[in-house]
Amino acid sequence: MEHIKREKCPVCGCTKLINNVLITEKGEVKVYVECSNCGSFVSRYTLKRYTSNKPYESLLNYYSKRQYDSGRVVLKNLEAFSKEIETEFKKVKETIKSREETKKIEEIIAGLEDN
Repeated sequence: MEHIKREKCPVCGCTKLINNVLITEKGEVKVYVECSNCGSFVSRYTLKRYTSNKPYESLLNYYSKRQYDSGRVVLKNLEAFSKEIETEFKKVKETIKSREETKKIEEIIAGLEDN
């Protein structure tokens, strides 16, 4: 089962958050989430791969670091990736209205690791 949850500040409950992104010399990407209302630390994420609001450019950058035989294959993958991101985002926004998870994010992740 998928779990969908909006992240909220543990201090004031605000959902307006700021992502402070650290990219280390090793290329690790860490996101430190801060509440825009009270300035409290909310969470930290580490990312495998980053996709912006321009998924085509994000994936093109990813592919540019690798060699592929066919430009047609790359273009097909780029189009599929953009569509996938758009579809997932819409699904999350729709689902969260009807069944937002009530557990803390840490509890959800711990439950998945136990299985």
